[in-house]
Amino acid sequence: MKRSSFSKKRIIHVCIVAFILIMIILISILLILKYNVEGERNLPFNVTKINIVSTAESNLSQDKKGIWHAKALQKNDIFFVIEKNNNYKKIEAIKKVSFENFQIAKTNKDMVIDIYRPATSINTYNYSDEYKVQNLLEYLGGQSTNSETLQINNQGGIIGFSITSDNLGEYIFDENEKIPSDGRLLAKAGVKSEDINFKISFDLIIETESNHKFKANIALDLPTGNILEEGVGTLEDTQLENVIFKRF
Repeated sequence: MKRSSFSKKRIIHVCIVAFILIMIILISILLILKYNVEGERNLPFNVTKINIVSTAESNLSQDKKGIWHAKALQKNDIFFVIEKNNNYKKIEAIKKVSFENFQIAKTNKDMVIDIYRPATSINTYNYSDEYKVQNLLEYLGGQSTNSETLQINNQGGIIGFSITSDNLGEYIFDENEKIPSDGRLLAKAGVKSEDINFKISFDLIIETESNHKFKANIALDLPTGNILEEGVGTLEDTQLENVIFKRF
């Protein structure tokens, strides 16, 4: 009887331990799933706003016959507002903010898409090879934000880049004709909305001085707004529901 009682107690003990282990595993799995969905909940720095300005500009030229050509360049200026998280109690500073792993999906195979860094400290652009970005753009933390030198204030700032679409067509016009210098030029050149729409995704990485890294993948549909009719399209996103940062 004593041996039987001991065996029963041992079985009960094993069942309790197994139940505890199963609960620990289930809780761990739930926490991992929750983290994958919600990401890091208390970052030292947050992206609080993404602004997009879409339009177009023209490159004018005259051929040997004296005919004027306006070649349209569609452009999208993208700004990221990064701010210190006041709920984060530890002292922290930005070491570097990176944009990398650019992936582009386009419906118009003839469209040529390029990415450019700012050419001046006030976030204006020069669309020449000197400022073209390949697959990595880095802003280093410093005492102030200066887009021309690719520097962001180590407590936050506004940074970004510009994405252009070229090889979209041109408009032939008379010398005395007044032509639009925005997205409406694309419509005059016979370009349709489906010819200029594309999607871009990339990783935004915030690295702190304490060597913590947080990464979010961001996907954008460009251009924003009806630029063929309105000339300029703007978007301000402060909800950022799909911008999920994870520690890595």
